[in-house]
Amino acid sequence: MGMEFVPISTTTVLFCTWETRVQDYAAFARREGRKWLKPTFEQGPTHPAVNVTWDDANAFCRWLTEREQQVGFLPPGHRYRLPTDLEWSAAVGLGAETGDTPHERDGGIKGVYPWVGPWPPPSGAGNYAPSRGVDPHEYTAPVGSYPANPYGIFDLGGNVAEWCEEVYVRGTGDRTLRGGSWFHSTPWHLASSGRDKGGEKFSDIRVGFRVVLEFPAVP
Repeated sequence: MGMEFVPISTTTVLFCTWETRVQDYAAFARREGRKWLKPTFEQGPTHPAVNVTWDDANAFCRWLTEREQQVGFLPPGHRYRLPTDLEWSAAVGLGAETGDTPHERDGGIKGVYPWVGPWPPPSGAGNYAPSRGVDPHEYTAPVGSYPANPYGIFDLGGNVAEWCEEVYVRGTGDRTLRGGSWFHSTPWHLASSGRDKGGEKFSDIRVGFRVVLEFPAVP
């Protein structure tokens, strides 16, 4: 698939450096005969896939795991999946957060953003709402269009909001979203500690996902 992965020092997974692209998700949807609603705006093959539900994103991870195991690219016990909320926090460079759930951790660390420096985002920091005036993209941008963070990961702020693995509040079906999008402009949405939520079958032109590679636990 040409997806690239990097380690995060405080986690035991490898993070894909970019959000799952149109060309990646299209290969899955085509081979699995899965319906996929295209957005009303134009996207190229390296733009992030949107209109993908949490269920769709997990199905992609299972498909990619099985496909690469069948051809011998992925050893037994390894798998692709969505990041947990705390793994995503580690990738964006947040320090220790308080709270047992994503909802309790939402916005807990103030004044820290995916770019270097305070609010507002500087020109060229990422793909945010056109009202911010910091980038030329009205909607999504090709992944990797803006500078990577110190781990080498792109678009943890802006472009599309990203699904995480666990529920936002225990006892509900809402899943966690991180990272803001091309639509968002407020400090709450774009803060590194900001969270949002959506049902497992919710899809939107602002929402996509990123995968991580999990290794088997060491005895």
